[in-house]
Amino acid sequence: MYDAYKMGNISSILSNLSRDVIWEVMGQPDVPFAGIYHGPDDVKEFFNKLNDSVEPNEMVVEHILENEHVVIATGYMNATGRKTRKTFSTTWSMIWEFNDQDQVVHFRDCFDTLAFARGLTR
Repeated sequence: MYDAYKMGNISSILSNLSRDVIWEVMGQPDVPFAGIYHGPDDVKEFFNKLNDSVEPNEMVVEHILENEHVVIATGYMNATGRKTRKTFSTTWSMIWEFNDQDQVVHFRDCFDTLAFARGLTR
């Protein structure tokens, strides 16, 4: 998933989602791509909003912990706001839950929402 994101291969990520996936991103209302998304079409809209807002400079996965159907990954990201040209960074934690078909059924992204809000606001 992370390699697909780094290469901009969003269709690969979407193809690994359950049709009932719940995709949670912290930061409402200050982070334009934050929210709860339902299903692959909604998640595609998340990636469109993310791409419109953020230019990732560096995305590093530091740890991946697996336990049957749950994966927790941690890392850090450096990015630039596309409209503000401000750079900012954050550590993050992403929680992935999978079904028996290895499809993502639930995703939660936790990060420094204040750093993003400041980086995306003029």
